[in-house]
Amino acid sequence: MEIEQRLALSENPINFLREGLFLKTYNQSFYVMTQLLGFNIKPIIKHIKKLDQIIVCGGFPANIINKRCPKAVSTVYGYELLDDYDLSGYQAWYQQQCHLYQKRKAQQNPPQQTTTHANEVTAPKSSIFTDSEPIAETALSNINKTLTLQHLLFLSSWQPNKYPPIVDSAFIQELKNYFSQ
Repeated sequence: MEIEQRLALSENPINFLREGLFLKTYNQSFYVMTQLLGFNIKPIIKHIKKLDQIIVCGGFPANIINKRCPKAVSTVYGYELLDDYDLSGYQAWYQQQCHLYQKRKAQQNPPQQTTTHANEVTAPKSSIFTDSEPIAETALSNINKTLTLQHLLFLSSWQPNKYPPIVDSAFIQELKNYFSQ
């Protein structure tokens, strides 16, 4: 089964997809399984080049499905658990998982340093800051601080002109305060 099919099946309800001796869930199904139903399963977060998308998945041995989910119904591709689930927190959770993936990748591949003279080493220039903008040390010290769930929920629902400019401005100010602490 192709990854596109697995992701489509994982949208609703919870689908446990048979992969060898294991049953795996992806994205929304994994979210419901771990966040709403309380399964303790370590997420596997990876980037799928073919789709240029980050996916979150995880699973467990197929032979314990009846112990873990006695209401699961057998299907051609594995098992499914039928019910209505509240997915309102999914986007914020997914963004947090993407952030964790990007943070892990950044730690594995730290930015390269450039050498200008034999004894002088400087960091590469950032496209975000220009020479005319002073950068406070405290602003850079919290650059790896993660966003709160409230920040992520606001950002996931944000659209241009959805809120008055004062709300957007207050959010930016709150972020500045949060990162300067």
